[in-house]
Amino acid sequence: MLQYTFRHLKGFGAKKEAELWRAYTFTWDDFENAYNSQLSLFEHTASFLQESRLALEAGDVEYFATSLPHQEHFRIALTYPEDTMFLDIETTGLSKYYDKITLIGWSIGTEYGVYLQGDDDSEFRKALSSAKAIVTFNGSIFDLPFIRNEFEDIRFPACHVDLRFMSKRAGFSGGQKVIEEQLGLKRSAKAAEVDGLKATLLWHKYKWGDEKALRQLIVYNHADVEGMKVIFDKVAKILLKNYQLPTSKITLPKFAKRRSKINWANKKTDKPDGIVIRPYGGKIGPLVFLDELALPKQQGLRVVGIDLTGSEGRPSGWCFLNHDLAETKCLGPDEDLINETLKVKPDLVSIDSPLSIPFGRTSVDDSDPGRHEFGIMRKCERLLKKRGVNVYPSLIPSMQQLTARGMRLAERFRKLGVPVIESYPGAAQDIMGIPRKGASLDYLSKGLELFGVKGNYLTEQVCHDELDAITSAVVGLFFWSGKFEAIGNEEEDYLIIPDLEVDTTNWLERKVIGLSGPIATGKTTAAKFIEEAGFAYGRFSQILKQMLIDRGEDVNRETLQEIGEKVNKTPGQRWLCTQLLKMLPEQGKLVIDGLRHPEDHAFMIESFGPAFMHAHIESSESVRTTRYVADGHSVEEFKVACNHPAEKDISKLALLAHRTIRNNGDLKSLQSSVDEIAQ
Repeated sequence: MLQYTFRHLKGFGAKKEAELWRAYTFTWDDFENAYNSQLSLFEHTASFLQESRLALEAGDVEYFATSLPHQEHFRIALTYPEDTMFLDIETTGLSKYYDKITLIGWSIGTEYGVYLQGDDDSEFRKALSSAKAIVTFNGSIFDLPFIRNEFEDIRFPACHVDLRFMSKRAGFSGGQKVIEEQLGLKRSAKAAEVDGLKATLLWHKYKWGDEKALRQLIVYNHADVEGMKVIFDKVAKILLKNYQLPTSKITLPKFAKRRSKINWANKKTDKPDGIVIRPYGGKIGPLVFLDELALPKQQGLRVVGIDLTGSEGRPSGWCFLNHDLAETKCLGPDEDLINETLKVKPDLVSIDSPLSIPFGRTSVDDSDPGRHEFGIMRKCERLLKKRGVNVYPSLIPSMQQLTARGMRLAERFRKLGVPVIESYPGAAQDIMGIPRKGASLDYLSKGLELFGVKGNYLTEQVCHDELDAITSAVVGLFFWSGKFEAIGNEEEDYLIIPDLEVDTTNWLERKVIGLSGPIATGKTTAAKFIEEAGFAYGRFSQILKQMLIDRGEDVNRETLQEIGEKVNKTPGQRWLCTQLLKMLPEQGKLVIDGLRHPEDHAFMIESFGPAFMHAHIESSESVRTTRYVADGHSVEEFKVACNHPAEKDISKLALLAHRTIRNNGDLKSLQSSVDEIAQ
């Protein structure tokens, strides 16, 4: 075919090549014969033709791949049909960041070869090194980047033909199977029942003991490889005809006639060297197990997972996960979700729903004035998309109602002092190495069971929302153990996903103490004792004090209470918590003085997980009054300060605290109590 090609010559484009063909100048020889008397005028072209002949004789594919437009590389494959490799991979999913290759199938000539995850890759490398051209479907975006990511020093031929884009130029669009159907190609029944999603499930089945599943996966892969040959033949002919090359004048090779077969090994015959189906030799089940997470087993970790729906009229999946025991339900209205959650007194709530909107937006609606400037996607969604994880933008029309509901629900939980994280079960399942619900509910259940979760879902029929609620709760376990990644930013908050490789040392060994209590219980004195034990000190009033100074206002208890109440409403208590943490070291031990609202408690757990201890200090009213008066105030001033709206949530914090310190004695007694929690 390359002898009919002029596009690699300097100064020859598609138009000029078509003019030559219309003038019956089809080959390099035709060109020289037609312009023999004028070759002195085409000296440069004649030189290129001589180089081309030498390159063709030497099989120098790189010469043509470099000089031909990339979309014309199919001409190289047509020139070297016996040295063209058709290649297709199977993977655990679509993300090059999280997923792995399970199988590589290829065909050169009439031979079909397979590489399986964990096997020796020498045969694949040998076949690849012998190929002059490689043909894939969507391989430039999927197959080849996956292979480069997993195989060190891999080298591909200079010529790569991506049939997805080649087919589009010929008028065909869609996936490979869609184009095969348009061309009238029918697959065998065993291969036809598999699609990309089921292919990932077949690998899970094989890993978990079903060797027939691997056989079917290979059959499916072989059908993909052979289907590409048919597509190539049809599309190449159409393109050359469109280019006005009379294909009746030349004989094009037919890749479909070079059909390969699967050579299965059979110990009972003389075919021991074919494809062998062996039991899976790697780690069986998920990539990580619950027992491998550093979790408090004695008292247990209580996590509620919610797979939220956009409407209170549609049931949401709800799961209470008590360490490894899951209880699931389907619940409708927000009140039911809140009440059932509060009953089980969770350490953490994990919600499958966007819990924020893109920074700069003020509402979920398309009428929002920032719609065009700030878009519909948050940073976490853009990052997951970049990593190849399928995720919906938080503010596409179909997600707006869900996002609004998720934000409302999270706010209500946090105002009650319940910490909330955002989770995405689909991404978590991909990272854990278990099937998503779209692949198989049965194997999703099996994956959760193998991970280590027990519960009613194993014996009773549950819906897919309940299984995703379990997964949301499991993300809470990863969060608590430190094996997580928080993706997003401060303005939009963070989405929590498992991270199996992260170093958890700082997360698990750090200590952060938060102090709450009524006025004059000795919070600041206790905090100073803790600071002396090596903790960095932070106090909410430090932020409020600076705000007053910046405004030129007096700084006293009354003005601090007033501005604290205003900040609690707008921009909000979480904003104040964020500003305080910015003042403190990112590493090391911390003591935070002056928690005043349940949201403070929730925020600190969301920020520090198991490292955070909330200590509530109490004293009798008479002792507190005496201390306040001794500090230069009146009894009436004490009553006014205690009754200020900024102090209204102190009693709620007492119910949320992990420890209670009674401070009715002297400083020595207080320091002794503080030393216990600071150790």
